[in-house]
Amino acid sequence: MEVVLASTDAQLHLFRNQLEELAGLLSCYGYNVIPYHHASLPEFQKLTVEQKAEVLRTLTAYAQTLKSEYLGKDFSNERFVVQFLFRIGLVPSDEVSETVSNEKYIQIFNREQFQVFRSLNCFDKCSFTLEQLTTRPWYDLWERESLFYYALYGLATTALKLIKFTKIRLDFPYHRVTEVNSRQKLSFDYKIKTLSALTRQGRLEAALTIEDWKC
Repeated sequence: MEVVLASTDAQLHLFRNQLEELAGLLSCYGYNVIPYHHASLPEFQKLTVEQKAEVLRTLTAYAQTLKSEYLGKDFSNERFVVQFLFRIGLVPSDEVSETVSNEKYIQIFNREQFQVFRSLNCFDKCSFTLEQLTTRPWYDLWERESLFYYALYGLATTALKLIKFTKIRLDFPYHRVTEVNSRQKLSFDYKIKTLSALTRQGRLEAALTIEDWKC
């Protein structure tokens, strides 16, 4: 029992530090994002042991990649995405590089539908804490009309079952989404343009979405 508690305490400490470091990095780009509401990190504590490890792994990779871009003083959105994928052990195809080129709103979700990456432009319309963003599945982050909710949820679950796909072009209309339990409960119009598979040894590990957001 003592070993488990020590491990949990170490995870909490590391996760808290990573959230604070990422908030500091984002402020260098002009984004004021709160790392967490409570130092006890209640949302992180609700996760399973495996989920905590994965969230911590991908958050660390995201913060390290953003730090590398900042130190390089020549930010590239495409390189930001590609280097993040390398850091989490996924080798992006040439198609992925072409897909993200010149796009503003890019997100990556893992198999459990947790967000593991968002392009900096996505912070333009965000009042979540970093803890909330990294510890909730997408359907607990934003509410939308039930028609679009079920359509997107169906798309996500179907994509996970597909044996093989590379990129799906979508024709979803814009629809209004509103943040759930955030500071400002921001709303904006949202649509997905494409959904790309990210695989490791033929197994789907994550999905990359190219989106468009507008007020």
